[in-house]
Amino acid sequence: MTPERRREIFDRVVDRWAQRGFQFETSPLFRASVDDWIEGRISIQELKQRYSEFLRTHSHRASRLPVTETEF
Repeated sequence: MTPERRREIFDRVVDRWAQRGFQFETSPLFRASVDDWIEGRISIQELKQRYSEFLRTHSHRASRLPVTETEF
């Protein structure tokens, strides 16, 4: 898949979220991972893993609980 095709997919997902009244994740850390996927530097599975880790650490930060592994 080309970077252009991946960008189209990402833009379409963001647009769908916006049409439904939701804002897609805007974190620069997460968006950098999206860019890595678009450019083909990581797989979609790696992007999913990074997002899961991002959510986990974000949740811990919000609740002020210590994070036991490397933070995203």
